[in-house]
Amino acid sequence: MSKLLNTLNMPKKPAYKKDWHRADIIAAVRKTGTTLSKLARDLGYFHTTLNNALNMPYPKYERLIAQHLGTTPQAIWPSRYRNDGTPKSGRGERGLGRYKAKCKFNPTVKNSNVNPTDTRQVA
Repeated sequence: MSKLLNTLNMPKKPAYKKDWHRADIIAAVRKTGTTLSKLARDLGYFHTTLNNALNMPYPKYERLIAQHLGTTPQAIWPSRYRNDGTPKSGRGERGLGRYKAKCKFNPTVKNSNVNPTDTRQVA
């Protein structure tokens, strides 16, 4: 009996905000007098580019849509962002450590991938 009482007193999962429905995002953009296709073309992208953010995480495109709507991407897609506002990895949490280890950047090391500039003086 005490085991049953313990399970009844367990805390429930914390409530979280749901992402906006894709139709709500499209309607909000249309209320501003444009469409996602026209917005994409005005920003210099292909007309279906911003639609990608409706289906899967694309922080750059999410930010462009949110700026147009006058809000933040975290308000529209809370499940795609951490509490501090950084986007979650598209691969979940499993790829973060390896990516950081592979792509270390040291600003003091000369980049050998860039063609050196010619510093000789022409007389």
